[in-house]
Amino acid sequence: MKIKTIIKIALLLFVLASVAHLIVEQVQSNRKLPPARMSLQKTAESDVPVTQKKNLSIVVYYFYGTVRCATCRNLESFTNEALRMEFSEELGDGRLQWQPINIDEPNNKHFVNDYQLFTKSVIVAKIQDGKQTEWKNLNRIWELVRDKQTFIKYIQDEIRDYLGAN
Repeated sequence: MKIKTIIKIALLLFVLASVAHLIVEQVQSNRKLPPARMSLQKTAESDVPVTQKKNLSIVVYYFYGTVRCATCRNLESFTNEALRMEFSEELGDGRLQWQPINIDEPNNKHFVNDYQLFTKSVIVAKIQDGKQTEWKNLNRIWELVRDKQTFIKYIQDEIRDYLGAN
């Protein structure tokens, strides 16, 4: 009888310690949040955010929430790195734009419906004549986030496909 009680207490302590660790980790993570990003608003005549330039052809969005785990931060960081490594010229001349967006901000909530979001996501949108003509959710990011090089290659290949189609 005593062994069962000891095992129950040990398991309970383990669960409590795990929960405490998660809480501490989350509090520390929230302290490291980047400053609030600019909210994007839709224009009246189209679904294209007002911050986009007329000559822009591809927008890469990373949609995240206010509370972010290490994996969510990696999704953003790896995507940003993939773009900077391969597409610095396109980013510089405006053919490609990188837009991390907090969907928890009131002005950004429309993106959840616009792109049928249910979790953190990378979306590639094609813009022609100032209007969005197509978009794709790069849903393999969750599958590949534990393999940085494969993740980066996946992002670059998808962006290259969109840039090549223009």
